[in-house]
Amino acid sequence: MKKYIVLFVVALLLFTACQKVVDADKLLDTEEKVFVQSYLSPQDTVFRVHVSRVFPSIGTPLSVRDDEANEAKFLIKDAQVSISDETGNSTNLSYSEENRAYLANANTLVIMSNQSYFLKVITDGETFNASCQIPEKVAEINGRINLRDNGFGGQDADIDLSFQDLIGKRNFYVLGGLVTTTYQYQGEEPQTSSYPLFFDSDKFLSDALEDGGILNGRSLNSFGGEIDILDATITLQLTNVEEILFQNLKSAATNANADGNPFVEYSIAPNNFKEEGAIGVFAGYQLTEKVIELDL
Repeated sequence: MKKYIVLFVVALLLFTACQKVVDADKLLDTEEKVFVQSYLSPQDTVFRVHVSRVFPSIGTPLSVRDDEANEAKFLIKDAQVSISDETGNSTNLSYSEENRAYLANANTLVIMSNQSYFLKVITDGETFNASCQIPEKVAEINGRINLRDNGFGGQDADIDLSFQDLIGKRNFYVLGGLVTTTYQYQGEEPQTSSYPLFFDSDKFLSDALEDGGILNGRSLNSFGGEIDILDATITLQLTNVEEILFQNLKSAATNANADGNPFVEYSIAPNNFKEEGAIGVFAGYQLTEKVIELDL
């Protein structure tokens, strides 16, 4: 399955000419539109495209008791969805009830760095198009972990992820990861669980200040305490993303952090669909990972 791209933090940037910005003044009285979202990478094992409807925020009736009816109002299950490359090779995606998305096996179309790909969605007699370009992959990331007793029977882990910026072009990066632990309560069987690794303000990085320099992010985590940790693995993840995906994730993070705060202005998500009847993001990314076993 598609790897986590860990999302989260602050401010809209200026959009490039091929990317349209949704006018905030028109949000309340906007007409019904088709919403499409898909992120594409050579590391995918499954292509995934979400297609749904968006309605005006005022005047759209929803049931307070029937979640399935509300869901049916938004989901589009009968669209024709395809992804193609520069030479005309293409793959068709089929709707999955379980995933609420259109899926295709990634071996049906080769995804390569610096190549353009095209998404086509046909629904209700209309055709909507967007394109993306796959960025280059960062060859290697470095991870340094400092462990120390926290005074509560466990250990704190100070995690530093660093890498060299790709030289010669503007790049946008998102940092994240996954912590997997096997733990055991006294008298019980061992259990294994995973949770995201957060880099807070270091999550979104770019090379705006220096081309080819060393970039890094820091994450603080705790292990142990009242339970015995039998095994712990940290998977550091670095994604090199297109600018519009960078903006989209930052916008989502800003809005999540601002939820319920009347003093914070919400960010408007970017859009790179050509036709007026659709909004959404189709964007490329590359994922680099490094797995570190902790000796707790």
